[in-house]
Amino acid sequence: MGSILPSHMDQGVIFGVLGLWHVLNTLNLYIKTPRGFRYRTWFPVKLPWTLRFLELWIILLIIVMFICTQMSHARADISSGIIQAAHIQRFQHVTFALFFLVYAAVGLVSEQCSMLPLPPGVLHSTFALGFLLELLVFHFGHHPGETLENFVHMFMQIILLFLVSLMFLEILWPRSFVISIARCMLLILKGTWFFDIGILINVPSSIPLGCVSGAHGFPVCPVGEALMRAKSLQVLVFGCQMLGIVIGTYLAYALLNQFLIKGPYLQILEDVEESGSKVDAVEEDEAVPIISVIARSLSIRVSVNNTISPKELRLNHQAVFQMQETINH
Repeated sequence: MGSILPSHMDQGVIFGVLGLWHVLNTLNLYIKTPRGFRYRTWFPVKLPWTLRFLELWIILLIIVMFICTQMSHARADISSGIIQAAHIQRFQHVTFALFFLVYAAVGLVSEQCSMLPLPPGVLHSTFALGFLLELLVFHFGHHPGETLENFVHMFMQIILLFLVSLMFLEILWPRSFVISIARCMLLILKGTWFFDIGILINVPSSIPLGCVSGAHGFPVCPVGEALMRAKSLQVLVFGCQMLGIVIGTYLAYALLNQFLIKGPYLQILEDVEESGSKVDAVEEDEAVPIISVIARSLSIRVSVNNTISPKELRLNHQAVFQMQETINH
C-alpha cells in the first residue's frame, strides 16, 4: 500500500508489522490482566494527546496513499467514464481500501470527540468487512485458471477467510484470548504471504525451475511437472511461515511473561484446578439427602463469610427444621 518497496512487498511489510504490533499488545494485555482480558481492535501508544492514536493515524495515511496511487493509474478511465479491463482490479482494490479508510476515520472521530459514540464491536466489524470484501475480490476478480498466480492467491483467500471468521467470533466472545491471538497471528501471516508474492513478482532469481517471467512479472509455468513443483514449493513456504509465526508467538509470550509479570499464569492454573476439584466434589455427592446438603452449604457459607448476622443464621436454621419436619411427616 505504499511506494517505497516493490509491489506486494510493501503491503506485506505493512500487514506484517501491524500483526506483530497486535500480537505483542494482545500478549501484554493478557499477561497483565488475564481475568479481565478483552479484545481490542487497535492499541493506543503511550504518548500525549492525539499521538495516542498513532496506529489509526498511520493506517489512515497509508490507505490515502494507496487510493491515490491506484487512482493515478486510472485517471483516463475516470475522465472518460469507461473503466478499462486492465484497470478494473484497481477499482476493486480501492473499494475494499475504502472500508479500512472508514474504519480508521471513524475510530479517530469516536475516540477524540463525543459526537460518535460506538457500541462494542461496531468498529471491529467495519474492519472485518474490509477484509471480507478483499476476500471476495481475490475470489471472483483475480486470475482464474490453474496457474501459479491463481494458486498463491488461493492461499491468500484461505488466510482472509479465517481472519474474517475470527474477527466476527471476537465480537461474540470478546474475552477469548485464543481467538484474539489467532486473529493477530493471521494478520502476520497475511503480511508474510503478501511479501512472498512480492518476491515471486519482483525477484527474478525466485522464479521456480522450469518457469519463466510472465507479462505482469508473475512466473508462468507450463502445465505438468514444472507447475506441480512450483505449487509444491509454495505449499512448503506457506507451512514454514505458519510454523515460524506459531513458534515466534510462543517465544514472545514466554519472554513477556518472564520479564513483565514473572509468571502469573501458574497461579491462574492453580485457581482453576482448585475450583474444578470443588465442583467435582459437589457433583459426586448427588445422592446425599437434601437436608445434609443444605446444612453443609450453610456451614460453608458461615465459614467463608463470618459476618453473617444472628438473625439470618436463625432464619436459616428454622428453614432447615421446617423442611425436616415436612419430610418426617
